Amino acid sequence: MPDTVDLDSAADELYAGARESFTSRRKELAKAARDQGDQHVAKEIDKLAKPTTSAWLANQLARDPSADLDQVAEVGDALRAAHANLDGNELRALSQKRTKLVARLIERAGALTGSPLTESVVRELEDILTTAVADPDVTRALLTGRLTSAKNVTVATWPSGGGQPASPVARPRQPRAEPTERESAARAREVAAARAELERARSAVKEAEADRAEEERILVDAQRAADEATERVRRVYEELDAAEALEKEARRRVGSASRSVKDAERRAGQAWRQVQQAERVLEDLGEK
Repeated sequence: MPDTVDLDSAADELYAGARESFTSRRKELAKAARDQGDQHVAKEIDKLAKPTTSAWLANQLARDPSADLDQVAEVGDALRAAHANLDGNELRALSQKRTKLVARLIERAGALTGSPLTESVVRELEDILTTAVADPDVTRALLTGRLTSAKNVTVATWPSGGGQPASPVARPRQPRAEPTERESAARAREVAAARAELERARSAVKEAEADRAEEERILVDAQRAADEATERVRRVYEELDAAEALEKEARRRVGSASRSVKDAERRAGQAWRQVQQAERVLEDLGEK
């Protein structure tokens, strides 16, 4: 921990760090500020809001050199110029470039987390990046790397940081003149077009999800039918095994009965021979 704690360095550390350790680290930094006797800074640190997952990802992109967030400002500037010049071909080309840029940044955000992003996080991150392309003020706020939420994205929602881009991303800014009525109208059209495109994309996602749900239902039904058929086959095999066991037992009894019959026949034969022998003895005695 540094020898002294100020609000700007504390905010930069918190929004650059791991989201799961934000609250505990904020308490440590606020305590350090109190220990150094700066109650005002401590209170301001306590007020720093923990970022949502989508905002935290945007903050990490602002600090990731390979993300190259300067392109957000460049594409936005080019789109506003094309709107002002009413250049339809350029607008279409830049709109495609914006879509690819947002998709690339979302993919990069997923790579930073090392795990798949949920649909809601992707949607919020799309909102942040699309709005940043359309609005230079939001672009500057994005580059500070201190977002807290995707809702109501304006400069006022960011913690104080002097409006400087988060390290290592750095993009020098020239003082911007107040927009003319034509520029304001062009920006409004650009924002409206971006949001319309976002809604179309969301509709496509909903349709794809509905199709997937139907296919999953069909799969579940097919799996259930297969399981039932397997159970029927199992029962048939069990019945067949039982029948085979009964047949085996019956054959065993037949064999046993057959042997008993033969034994009885043998004993009957022996008895008959004894009778004949006895009769001959009687006959012999009678003659004498």
